[in-house]
Amino acid sequence: MTIAIYAASVALALLCLGLFFVAIRRLLGEQERVVATMLRRYDDRLAQFAQALNDGLARFQEHQHEQASRSEATVSAIPEHGVMRLLELARQRMAVDAAVAVVADPRREPILATVGLSQAEVAQVGRMGIPDYRGARALQVAFNGEAETPPGTQPIRSGLAVPLLRQEQNPGMLAVLTRAADRRFSEQDITTLEDVVSGTRAALEAALELHEPDPVPELDPLTELYDRRAFHALLDREIARARRARKSFALLMLDVDRLTTINAHIGHLGADEVLVRIAALIREVAGRDWLACRIGGGRFGVLLPQGETDDAERVFERLRAALHERPFPDIGVVTVSGGVAGLLPEDDAAALLGRADAALGLAKAAGRDTVITPAQRELGR
Repeated sequence: MTIAIYAASVALALLCLGLFFVAIRRLLGEQERVVATMLRRYDDRLAQFAQALNDGLARFQEHQHEQASRSEATVSAIPEHGVMRLLELARQRMAVDAAVAVVADPRREPILATVGLSQAEVAQVGRMGIPDYRGARALQVAFNGEAETPPGTQPIRSGLAVPLLRQEQNPGMLAVLTRAADRRFSEQDITTLEDVVSGTRAALEAALELHEPDPVPELDPLTELYDRRAFHALLDREIARARRARKSFALLMLDVDRLTTINAHIGHLGADEVLVRIAALIREVAGRDWLACRIGGGRFGVLLPQGETDDAERVFERLRAALHERPFPDIGVVTVSGGVAGLLPEDDAAALLGRADAALGLAKAAGRDTVITPAQRELGR
């Protein structure tokens, strides 16, 4: 009898232990499911946040483009030499106090043009001459503040200079100057100033009757399309050629939709593969007649010498169809948005690029996976 009671007790204890372990296992399993659910929700919210951030940046860039377009329209109204227009544009884009351009041509008197400087400061800047860049993109300069300044203003403290022309022997100089002691020029400032120069260089060189060598295009290492620097050089060249031949010219700007979300889902390496495939499709639909470039990130440009805006729209539609026919593993169909602009008689590179970028911003705002031209906005289409 006693043995039976002991045996029953042991059996009951083992049963209790078994039930305890089963309960613990179920509890851990439930916790794992809760954690997995929370992680999925976190990933989804992270992707949503990344997309919202990307959209916010896109809207900010669109606002910047609109401001730049308004500034350019104001500067275009100044009835002065192209050099002065360039200086006003540089000063407004860079939010600085003054700007100076120097061109030393052995065939004529040197050109020194300034805005925002006193006569004493002009003389001080003129003594600088043209810096020896030695292959550098830009140079930062500092001043001792000894020159006489306009009443109620601080002396010029520092500046940022970039080559103005494409001549190796005499690249000229465009410099922006600040009176703020704490102003520091960044890599983005250099890029902005280079864009200002690129947008007006062709017109300036034509006005000065300077030799215009063909650019040597460089390739983007990831996509093997022409890179950002080549894009600006080719844009200058093709606009000049279109002017001389009195031919049409169109520009198609492209941007991969939701690239930030793609990065969040498949990582940067996976997103790079997506960009490589999209670049190959752009090269395929552009063919031999058009010039395809990668400007940076998911942004591309297609130059259409002797092309019309209708040609650019057809290039976009072929690209759009190819992307819908060839979905990507893990993420499905990737779309792009496009903006088109045709060359107008009063255009320089900056104005043409500004209109194409503005149209691209409208395409993004319209829901993506579409192309917009300025004419469509005017006609209410």
